[in-house]
Amino acid sequence: MTNPVPPPQKPPAPSQNNGWSFHLVSLFGIPVQIHITFLVLIIWIALQGSPSKTEPALFRLLFVLSVFTCVLLHELGHSLVAKRHGIQTRSITLTPIGGVALLETMPRPREELFIALAGPLVNVAIAILIYVGGLIAHLPMKFPITEAPNSLPTFMTYLFVINVILALFNLLPVFPMDGGRVFRSVLAHFMSDVQATVIAVRVGQFLAALLGVYAFLTGQWMLMVLAVFVYMAGGQESNAFQTKELASGHTAREAMMREFHTLNTGDSLRKAADMLLAGSQHDFPVMSGNSVAGILTRSALMRGYAQEGGEAYVAEFMNRDYLVVPPDMALEEAIVQVQGVTNDPILVMEQGAGGEPVLMGLLTQENLLEFLKLRQLQDIRSNRPERY
Repeated sequence: MTNPVPPPQKPPAPSQNNGWSFHLVSLFGIPVQIHITFLVLIIWIALQGSPSKTEPALFRLLFVLSVFTCVLLHELGHSLVAKRHGIQTRSITLTPIGGVALLETMPRPREELFIALAGPLVNVAIAILIYVGGLIAHLPMKFPITEAPNSLPTFMTYLFVINVILALFNLLPVFPMDGGRVFRSVLAHFMSDVQATVIAVRVGQFLAALLGVYAFLTGQWMLMVLAVFVYMAGGQESNAFQTKELASGHTAREAMMREFHTLNTGDSLRKAADMLLAGSQHDFPVMSGNSVAGILTRSALMRGYAQEGGEAYVAEFMNRDYLVVPPDMALEEAIVQVQGVTNDPILVMEQGAGGEPVLMGLLTQENLLEFLKLRQLQDIRSNRPERY
């Protein structure tokens, strides 16, 4: 979406890294990221498959890359089926629980069922191809597995088993894994999406807790890490979904801060500090005449005060790169713009009568949270039965 009022400076582009994930490649226009814990899992698999120092390094490398490719194909299965339903994928992040395809919009329950099943079906298809290919090439599977994947038959057997495990593991009814999403899509046919999500997350976290206890008692530390990851990921996705639901149907205009103070480029940091102490506003748009020149955040104010003192100009420490959204932008879109881009306030601007950009308000994390909390309380009250 193109903003009707472009900012004077180009806003910062969304980072390819979120602190724990790193950009790897783009496929079908989809950025592919790898989570650092997925790297740990791949290393662990490689070590488990390499008990002997005599194992050829080539087989070890091919095995790790093959597992990596299978997980990536699993996520591409989700993304391509979502695309057929008109839903774009913002990014794919490979994680220890098989990867996460971040969709731009929430699919309807029937769509989510097909999208969620697509990933495990890709692994089933890969397993079938490996098995049939082995038969055609006269390289049958070698069961039970008693050696590392240091020969082609054992390599194919390992890869066959890995894909079967990926399919079955991801179909466990643990949200946000594929089985948990299938479970939610079924529940959503009988209740609201929010209720279905809450139930699916709670069931998934209960199962993850049981898995964590089992891993602790049996000393399987990697399995314990996976259980903790699943438990936390379920809670995070539940919060994100509820935030999206609360923001749905509202615009940036409704949630923005309408009463705020501004500074001029020639004002001193001392004046900014006085304004900070006099009220509850923490960040200030900086004006140059009638145009916005930047934003002075509280952290920048403190840094400037420590370096130059109160007589320094705010223009020296203001942030000239800021994000602008129009007042009629859907609030859920505005929240997506904020996430992963900046912690600074978002400027809400529209075109004036003469075509010039006019500052209408600010969107900060604090007032966004307050707006969503009030919406939640309003929903609770509207669903509360009246007392007579």
